Amino acid sequence: MSTAERPAPETAPEPVALRTEDPASPAGRRLREAYWTDVAAACGLDAGSGVPAGDEDSLAAPRGTFLVAAARGGDVGCVGVRLLDAGTAEVKRLYVAPAARGLRLGGRLLEAAEEWARARGAERVVLDTRRELVAALALYARAGYAEVEPYNDNPDAQVWLAKPLAP
Repeated sequence: MSTAERPAPETAPEPVALRTEDPASPAGRRLREAYWTDVAAACGLDAGSGVPAGDEDSLAAPRGTFLVAAARGGDVGCVGVRLLDAGTAEVKRLYVAPAARGLRLGGRLLEAAEEWARARGAERVVLDTRRELVAALALYARAGYAEVEPYNDNPDAQVWLAKPLAP
C-alpha cells in the first residue's frame, strides 16, 4: 500500500475542560460578546451595543447555567441553557471561537447543556437560530433536533428547533 493509500493515524482528541461560569463574569461576558459579534457578522445583523440587556440573568442559577469550554490555553467556547418551564429547557449562546472550530466542541457543549436540562427534569430542549448559520443547523440536525413551530417571539430567529430528551 502506498503512503497515499494509508489512512491517517488516529490522534487523541484534544483535551477540553468544561466548567460552569457566571455569565456576568469577565469570561462569560467576553464569550457572550464574541458569540453576538460572530452571529451578527454571519447574518448581516447590526451588533448594536452587544449582548442584549438581561441576557446574563436568564442564564444564571438556579433556572439556568452557563458552561465554558477551555482548550488550547484559553476559553474557546460556551453554551447557556435555562429552564422555560418544568418540562422544557432552552439552549442559548452556543459558540465556538474560530481558532477552536474543528475540535468538535459544539457537539460536546450541546451534549453538556442537554445533560444539565435532563438532570433538572426537562423532557425536551428547544432553541432558535437563523438560516444563515449553516454549520449550526447541521450540528443540531446531527444531534437530533427537528424544526418546530415558533415557541417564542424572537424577532431575530428564523428557525425554531426541538429535541425530546430521554430520561
